[in-house]
Amino acid sequence: MHANIVSPHAVRYSRLLLAAGALLVSACAGDPSVPSGPDAVARRNASANTQASVNAGVNAQGTSNAKLNKDLAALRSAMSRHHNFEYARDEAQYNFLFMDMCMVDDSEENLGGMGLHYVNLGLLDTELDVTKPEALLYEPGPGGKLVLVAVEYAIPADQWTKDEPPVLFGQELKVNSFNLYALHVWPWKNNPLGVFAPWNPRVSCEYWNAGHSGVHR
Repeated sequence: MHANIVSPHAVRYSRLLLAAGALLVSACAGDPSVPSGPDAVARRNASANTQASVNAGVNAQGTSNAKLNKDLAALRSAMSRHHNFEYARDEAQYNFLFMDMCMVDDSEENLGGMGLHYVNLGLLDTELDVTKPEALLYEPGPGGKLVLVAVEYAIPADQWTKDEPPVLFGQELKVNSFNLYALHVWPWKNNPLGVFAPWNPRVSCEYWNAGHSGVHR
């Protein structure tokens, strides 16, 4: 959910944002399960990958490594069951596929991909909680497997009444073309551009059904 996208689905999404803005639905939580398959690889590498990205930019943001690491650990713990896509969709209500597309950067910079954004519309309000991201980002894998790679936090800009922008993980959320304050966080998929960068050069939509693919500028 970033930059300019030209699609008829944008109108539907904007209307849903207005309708859901006043709702507050907490994402379900539960005991972590034993990881296996590609999800297990992502989680085994998450701590080292995230630490490297955090160390690269923490001082510029004025937030301590200890605080960032604590918040990222809390996010990973809260999302432990969401590596199971069926649980995230059916139990935790991340069931709105933003733009009905797998997002890749089609600009001249070719910055990579974001994957599939599954949104919990009930969390779109003026509150931010590191353990309750508004959207989960999944990368399509072989055989239709969806791997959780990142999250996105979002607040409808027209509902934000404070003079200063919202802040999470020591980062200011930026308003995008959908009039949302937004912040991407990559706790699982190592991102050479940084743990808070919107795009990830290592994310691909190669295995997404061609009939549902799309570009994101």
